Amino acid sequence: MRMANIERGPEGLRTVERTVGVLQALAASPSGASLTELVKATGIPTTTLHRMLGVLRGSALVRETADGRYALAAGTMTLARSYLDGLDMRQEALKVMRPLSSQTGETCHLGVLALVHVVYIEKVDSPSPVRMHSRVGQTNPALTTAIGRAILAHSPAHVLDAVLEAQGRLSEEPVARAEVDALLADVRADGYARDLQESELGICCVAAPVFDHAGHVVAGLSVSAPATRFGTEAADRFGPQVRAAAAELSGQLGWSGTAAGGPDDAPSRPDAPAASLGSAVPGSAPAPRSAPSGAR
Repeated sequence: MRMANIERGPEGLRTVERTVGVLQALAASPSGASLTELVKATGIPTTTLHRMLGVLRGSALVRETADGRYALAAGTMTLARSYLDGLDMRQEALKVMRPLSSQTGETCHLGVLALVHVVYIEKVDSPSPVRMHSRVGQTNPALTTAIGRAILAHSPAHVLDAVLEAQGRLSEEPVARAEVDALLADVRADGYARDLQESELGICCVAAPVFDHAGHVVAGLSVSAPATRFGTEAADRFGPQVRAAAAELSGQLGWSGTAAGGPDDAPSRPDAPAASLGSAVPGSAPAPRSAPSGAR
């Protein structure tokens, strides 16, 4: 690349900083920006900026549009793809799961959807001697787990349809679709899901969705705790922490902050309050009477 000839020393570093600034300015203007607009956005003199854009064009990082504006070019896709190909979601997740477990004092899980179940693919144990027992590779019903609900709340409608259909085949009792729709609408509104002993008696969880670079939900991140340590305020206390950790992991996966699915495809939130899915999904543990209805 021609940019390899950047001189060393303070001036060379300044050139690198300016180049990064130009690329960031163009990233903020997907349809392109004029030379005047770029001068205003970066503060770089016109002559210098024009010369830099020429170098970037030669490196296939910047292109000139038909109307004479500048925009990012295909070379940036090569860089982005190399970055994404080098990512290991489990390794990236551990960078946020370890601090989250330390902050909350509870066990953290990373899970993915496998049709009607959630599969736990990574785990960080609670530092407490009294903690939930689980293992990587373990599965639980998606509809009754916080991770499953967090994922389904942002999944396309056909994915939820497939989960409900599969759950119906596995049980004799039909799943209450209205209750599922209401609960997932609450999850989207809050930014995190709750499971108050509905998947397993004695265990409560809070989970948030993880998105990839395209805005598709790819996993869920959770904090799980014994019910004896999970008071009525625990979900609201842990929820924002889990949501922030999931957003940080999503950012590491290239997420820009806009989800690609879920709300647009999902049904609108009904006026009736969400009911607990502990009774809607056969075979799940019922929610305790003291727990808020709906595991919001």
